[in-house]
Amino acid sequence: MSVLVVDGEKLRVKLILFDVDGTLVDDEDRYKNLAALRFEALVTRAGLAAAEAWAPLGGYDPKKRVIDINGAIAKASRREDLAIAAAAIYTTGIPWHEARKLAEQAYAVADIIQLRDYIPRLFPGTEAGLRRVKKAGFSLGIATNGPTAITEELLRILNIRDLFDVVAGSEDTPNPKPSPDLLLVACKRVGVNPSDALYVGDQPVDAEATEAAGFAASIIVGPAKVEPTRGVHRLLSVADLAAHP
Repeated sequence: MSVLVVDGEKLRVKLILFDVDGTLVDDEDRYKNLAALRFEALVTRAGLAAAEAWAPLGGYDPKKRVIDINGAIAKASRREDLAIAAAAIYTTGIPWHEARKLAEQAYAVADIIQLRDYIPRLFPGTEAGLRRVKKAGFSLGIATNGPTAITEELLRILNIRDLFDVVAGSEDTPNPKPSPDLLLVACKRVGVNPSDALYVGDQPVDAEATEAAGFAASIIVGPAKVEPTRGVHRLLSVADLAAHP
């Protein structure tokens, strides 16, 4: 079994699962672009009042074109995000079922435009870090609260889809992180026991999901504050992963 060395500790696991936004991909720039596209799509389909009601609930300021990276657009699951948009539309006098349909349409249009026009960016050194641990013999996978199909396409655009044996997203379970369900679904698909896996993320909910899933450990990258509990390791970025066959 290959060895991953983190904080001086040797972790012997078979599967390494990764979050995407904020872990592999520069999420603030990507979500700011997506928020602007959603705002315009909501204006077109539900009206300016609906878009303006939605923006602060999602954590987006359309006048300054800035986003709260801890807000719903960046951190909520797809289901939660759509519910927020539908509720905002509903407050403008549109019946709930129509509001839900308009929210889904607006989000779908924004997704299409983003995938077509926006060039996502991996954090520096991320691809090299991923290829290093893949070459060392680990199985790699994705477990994200984001939509599975969009994540698949994002990985292809970034030319790293070939590195991952499994991609699990919001369509694969009704319970987003910090529930362990996404992580467990990914393990089941590749036939790896959770105790032989670890998860790499950038938020406290990632560490919570990892512990609930019974994983060997979690690695939190970036500046997020996480309680120093057993099994939680810190790295500056995925680029710093050190692996040995």
